[in-house]
Amino acid sequence: MHILISVNILMEKNMRDIKNKFKRYLRNMAIDKTPKLYPALKNTKEGNLYGYIDETGKMIIEPKFTTAYDFNNWGFAVIEENNKWGLINTKGEYKIMPIYDYISDFIEKTASFNKGEIMGAIDEKGDIITKRNYNFVGNFNEGRAVVGLPTKNGDSKYGYIDADGNERVKIELILANDFNEGVAIVKFNEDEYSLIDKEGNIINNYKYSFVSQYGDGLMVFQNKEGLYGFIDKDGNEVIKPIYKTANGFVDGLAVVSEEGEFNGPFGAINKQGKYVYKPIFSDIRQLGEERVALGMGIGKDENIKRNIYAIGDTKGNKLTDFLYLDVGNYKDGLAYASDEENTFFINSLGEKDIRLPIVSGSGQLIIKDNLIYADIDYSPYYLDKNKKIIYKPNDLIELDKQYSVLKFKYKPNINYLIYVPVIKGVKNKEVQNNINKKLKEMSLFIPINDEKQTKELIINKDDVLNYDYFGDFSIKYFNKDLLVLNLTGYYYLLGAAHGMPILKTPSINLITGEFYNLSDLFIPSIYWVSDINKIIKEMIDEDKKYEYVFKDTFKTVRFDQGFYIDKENLYIYFPPYEIGPYSAGFITFKIPFSKIDNIINKKGSFYKSFN
Repeated sequence: MHILISVNILMEKNMRDIKNKFKRYLRNMAIDKTPKLYPALKNTKEGNLYGYIDETGKMIIEPKFTTAYDFNNWGFAVIEENNKWGLINTKGEYKIMPIYDYISDFIEKTASFNKGEIMGAIDEKGDIITKRNYNFVGNFNEGRAVVGLPTKNGDSKYGYIDADGNERVKIELILANDFNEGVAIVKFNEDEYSLIDKEGNIINNYKYSFVSQYGDGLMVFQNKEGLYGFIDKDGNEVIKPIYKTANGFVDGLAVVSEEGEFNGPFGAINKQGKYVYKPIFSDIRQLGEERVALGMGIGKDENIKRNIYAIGDTKGNKLTDFLYLDVGNYKDGLAYASDEENTFFINSLGEKDIRLPIVSGSGQLIIKDNLIYADIDYSPYYLDKNKKIIYKPNDLIELDKQYSVLKFKYKPNINYLIYVPVIKGVKNKEVQNNINKKLKEMSLFIPINDEKQTKELIINKDDVLNYDYFGDFSIKYFNKDLLVLNLTGYYYLLGAAHGMPILKTPSINLITGEFYNLSDLFIPSIYWVSDINKIIKEMIDEDKKYEYVFKDTFKTVRFDQGFYIDKENLYIYFPPYEIGPYSAGFITFKIPFSKIDNIINKKGSFYKSFN
């Protein structure tokens, strides 16, 4: 009897294994016979939307998605529409309706998703592979993905699943890294790090303050004094801890610094701890395929420098002079690079490959099948390998038969780029000129700590700025005579923990040229501020969506308060840190007009401009 039960159990297990192997076989098959399609941007009055083009540049799936990823081998692509994520086929039909809060791009033929507090994973056909709900699902790497479940005390414990969704490493870890070279660094407890195999078997334990992911045969460790060195699987200190910063080994090299400042100096060592590149560089990037980018600082700021890069190999040979302001990773012997004027491909010797397109502007180039994807100056487009542009997004956004908005690129410097809205179609040209003059002034960004820029923006092509700035715009709302724009910007001061987003939302009467203030929406004789304050305070107190608002920080709306409107609602917003944390972004309160109908000035110019 016991033998029969054991045989049945074994047969069931074998059948499950066969089914799982067959599923993996099917997932690995590239069965999509349809033409290749590629995500392509179109600027519209509804926003910046993506559709899909074919290899000739013809739009096959009309633009309606705010995010669109490449199609996978089964002919499905992840998209975002109306702040929800789903999956479409090459006909634009939904395989998964956009019901998820997020779906990642496919990595190792799987993608993670989240819906509310639930996370899971799907395969390339859109089928859910996870067997239960998690509160965390990472990307797959070497056939394993980190998954997490909440604990009673509010923390999480982690384990690993395989490509079929089976839990292969028990969910009991307090820290879990991706697998690399068949092993992963984890923590079962606070006292030590452990190295495990793909079944969760412990290979070794390490009692250090920090141990990095395993790679290229070694791991970075940190001692009690805060210095970094390198150990092998057995825990032997192969390279003594003398560095203040250290990255893991790639292609036999590790980037280290004995000083630990933002700009180094950095060097690169081999596995014997000897410098292959002396510590004289302000940056070293490991590019893959046995290539590195060696950065030297430029500019007058002694503490924080920009870099210009030379290409070197992993044997210590500098292959080029310092020519490039940006360099991408190598793939199949090519990498993209940028100088002050152009972006192009370089070969394994670091030389410009003139057979492939050289495009004006800065950004990245990626070879996709027979096309080249150019994400240049934050404007993505496509070329063929004969250097011909086959698709480029429109610069003119039509609002109706009369009005349109032109995207004018203002780029005085490689690190300063703004797309300025230019209104067209206003009958009174003086009004139109005044509108555009003010929009340009609102779009430009002047750092408050730059003495040279106190009154006007003066940026020269050769200036080495200690910050990056990118500004853009979109159409927030248009109806009748009213145009509401979304002027966005991102300011990053070199060396800062993060940049600062900037938002301005001018409401413009296209007939009169008026730029409305919030007060223009309300009856002049009524103190509308107290009514709006009361509504916002109630929302903060009663709506869980606003539980992250700092206690007692909201006092009152200002007369120059940031706001915008649509047909039925007023939106009041506050920038990061004003009433909430940076991570909350622009905290926005949506107030229906029906709720403030008694204080709206319906005879006023503002209200009548869109009604």
